[in-house]
Amino acid sequence: MDKARIWKGKVIHILAVENQLYVDYHMVLRNMLSESLNYHRQWKRKKAEHDREKDLKGSKDEFLSGMRKGEKFLPVITLVVYCGTEHPWDGARRLHDLLDMDDEIKEFIPDYRMNLYDCHEHDTFEEYHTGLRQLFETVRYSGDKEKLKRIMEENREAYSSIDSETRELLEAVAKVKIPENSKKEEEDGKVGFDMCKAFEDYRLEGKMEGKIEGKIEGKLEGRQEHLIELVCKKLLKDKPASMIADELEEKPEEIERIIAAQKEAGNYDAGQIYKVLNGGTAEVAVPLT
Repeated sequence: MDKARIWKGKVIHILAVENQLYVDYHMVLRNMLSESLNYHRQWKRKKAEHDREKDLKGSKDEFLSGMRKGEKFLPVITLVVYCGTEHPWDGARRLHDLLDMDDEIKEFIPDYRMNLYDCHEHDTFEEYHTGLRQLFETVRYSGDKEKLKRIMEENREAYSSIDSETRELLEAVAKVKIPENSKKEEEDGKVGFDMCKAFEDYRLEGKMEGKIEGKIEGKLEGRQEHLIELVCKKLLKDKPASMIADELEEKPEEIERIIAAQKEAGNYDAGQIYKVLNGGTAEVAVPLT
C-alpha cells in the first residue's frame, strides 16, 4: 500500500508498506525494483508536463533529459513489516548480502538497505495505541502461550474489547480464531470482541481436541493391526493380493503395502509388520502358527 505523506500542506515523501507473512529471500530486490519504478513514474510525469509546456527547448541537456537541471523527486520509503509466526526474519536485509563478490570490488557496488520491522526483534509494543499492538504481541509470542496469556491479563481492558478490523488482522495474519460468540456490545454502541475469552476457549478446545484425537488415533492403530492379522492369515493360505483385497473389501494398494511390509519384516507377527509399515524396524521374527 502506497501513501503520500503531507506536512504543512506539502507532500514530503511516499511511504510504501509491504506486509510479509513469510520470509521472501529476494525481498531486497523487490523493494529496489518497486522504488525504481516509482521514481521512473515520477520522471515520466515531469517529462510529460514539460512536453506539454514545451519549456525545455533552451537547453539540449534538459531537453534530452526530459527534466530541468535541479528538479527533484519525492523520496520513496519502503517499509517491510514481517509478521511471520514460525520464526524471525532470516533473509537478506541489504543488497550486499545477496551478492557473491570479493572485497576488492565491494566498494564499487552501491549498497541498498531494506527497512524491516520484525516483530520477533521487539519485546514490548507499548508505543502502539491501536490494534497493531495486539497484532504484534500475538505474533511475537505465538510460540509462548503462557507469556501471551500474562500479557493479555496485564492488558485485559485492551484485549477484552478489540474492534472488527483488529479481529480480521489477527485471524488473517496471526491465524488466531476469534469466534462470533466472543462478540459484545460496548457502552458507546460499537461492537467489540473479547479476545481473552476467545483465548481461554481456544485453550480448552485444544485440550478437548487432543483427547478426542488420541482416542481416534488409538482406534485407527487397532484397526490397522487387525487388518494386518487378517492379511497374514490369508497369505499363509497362499492367496494373492488381488483376492485378499476383494475378500476383505480393502483397496488393493493398501493390501500390497501390508504384504511389502510383511516381506521386509520376514515374519507374520502383526505388531512387527505394523512397525515396518509405519516407518519402524522389525525386531525378532515370531512365526504365526
